[in-house]
Amino acid sequence: MEDILDSIRRVVSKWVQTITPLTADISIGGDIVEVKSSIRFQVGDQVMIKDDIVAETGLIVEEIVDKTHIKLTDSVLNEWTVAQNSTLIKTINNMFVEGIYIGDPDVISQYPAITVNGTTRDSEWMTLDSTKETYNIEINVMVLDSTHEDGYRFMLAMTKTIERGLKKNIFPLVGNFDVASLIVDASSGDIFLKVTDTSPFTNQGRLILEDQFQSEELWVDEIIDSQTIKLVNGVCFDYSYEDATLILPTRFIYNSWPANIDYGKLHKGTLLKASSIKWFAEEEELQLMRKQDPKTN
Repeated sequence: MEDILDSIRRVVSKWVQTITPLTADISIGGDIVEVKSSIRFQVGDQVMIKDDIVAETGLIVEEIVDKTHIKLTDSVLNEWTVAQNSTLIKTINNMFVEGIYIGDPDVISQYPAITVNGTTRDSEWMTLDSTKETYNIEINVMVLDSTHEDGYRFMLAMTKTIERGLKKNIFPLVGNFDVASLIVDASSGDIFLKVTDTSPFTNQGRLILEDQFQSEELWVDEIIDSQTIKLVNGVCFDYSYEDATLILPTRFIYNSWPANIDYGKLHKGTLLKASSIKWFAEEEELQLMRKQDPKTN
């Protein structure tokens, strides 16, 4: 369960605390922001631009132009430069999440806060030597009731953002995994990949190839040499060796979903309101029944 909780906290954090650096300067009056990746921003999102000194808040995303460009509804009032480490940050109702906690702590010092709490784990036979392990988790968004409408709107918007992130991560990355890098660009249709080292790979093994814009699951057909692998099927997208990462997972969630959301419930008395997302994940676990524990020793 712990690995699952850590995985979901990573997903939640990436979506509610979305930060991406600017890759081009913006002049006063400009409304196009060039960033490293626009993948986790949506039309209507509230954002701010911040550098080492000042911040400009209350900006709204009007259009996701492409993978690296975002159009704002209003022009910026300040000069923003890459040299001053300017970043685009997602905000929600002019509020920030103060913490994302594992479990259900009795004391949380600051709000708004999010908790990721494991509730149950179910197991049933799936094949002759494997079981289906089902993990049930509650993701709670908590706000102070004293903030009234602003807090409630924040809770609704944050819940929607988390739900969107979970639906885009049906196969979350869980547990320990190996990582490798490309040493040559990969193009759509390629079945041979040049990598730094093929020792972590195995024939018929699963791998995930991704960069900051896209991710895809692939299978290794054959290890050709110390730096070359052959895939069962060709790559779907183009990848630069400088940005791409090859991930070799040791565990695989084959199904997950935010199946139910409870809005506006009271939490820990009357001072807090919370929404609760009920999320489940299913994983096949090999049992290897041939290796049973000795009965008489």
